[in-house]
Amino acid sequence: MTGAFDTHSHIQDPQLLANFDGIIDRARAAGLEGIAVLGYDPSSNQLALELAARSPLLFPAVGFHPHEADHVTPGMLAELESLARLPEVVAVGEIGLDAYRHHSTPANQRTLIDAQLEMALRVGKPVSVHSRSAEDAIAVHLGPYAEKARAAGLAIPGVMHCFGGTCEQAQQYLEMGFLISVACSVTYPKNEVTARLAQGVPLESLVIETDSPYLPPQTRRGQLNEPAHVVAAARAIAALRREPLERVLDVTTRNAGRLFRLPVGATAVGG
Repeated sequence: MTGAFDTHSHIQDPQLLANFDGIIDRARAAGLEGIAVLGYDPSSNQLALELAARSPLLFPAVGFHPHEADHVTPGMLAELESLARLPEVVAVGEIGLDAYRHHSTPANQRTLIDAQLEMALRVGKPVSVHSRSAEDAIAVHLGPYAEKARAAGLAIPGVMHCFGGTCEQAQQYLEMGFLISVACSVTYPKNEVTARLAQGVPLESLVIETDSPYLPPQTRRGQLNEPAHVVAAARAIAALRREPLERVLDVTTRNAGRLFRLPVGATAVGG
């Protein structure tokens, strides 16, 4: 079976970290070609780097989640930029806006995302964007960033992580050049919005993720999620689109390679 790429995980989470070796073994057994490990605060950023040094299957990204916005200082941003410049770091993220859980003020969230978007431009790397209940509001920030990214030669400005909006809302981000990421929640029977998204977004603009340890597939509800389960998202997308699973895995893995500029999928042989 064609390999898969989990474009968004948090396997540095304490709930998963104790079983790190088993998680990597199961991911390899499931055929994964890569796993992006996203940071969200200083300690998780450092752990993402440390874990990636332990396994060639892992690719770290560093960033500050919007929940951290009330606490991020200029010094923390300077340190984040130093990490983001490291060659092994594939993206700036997880960054964004969150209007669902109010762990930080909207004003501080907006200041923080703008600072990190400018940082991504300086270091020349794509962003992984969290937009919970902010699928429209975040366009004000991402539009100007995407224009600057294109001007700077960044082919794909980033990915809308675990996108929770409609196909219509996704369209504006597709036009900006972003990829849309579908998580294992697409397997939930009542998740009609994500099902329509998986059907309506061009396959060439889709990637898949687990958001481990969150959002396990339907068959594992109530359990911790992990990267090996990302194939469940691909299987659901294939069924919804009435396309072969191999094609969904092939295209989404190549898309991940283009996003993170990695030799995975067909990109490894010039695809």
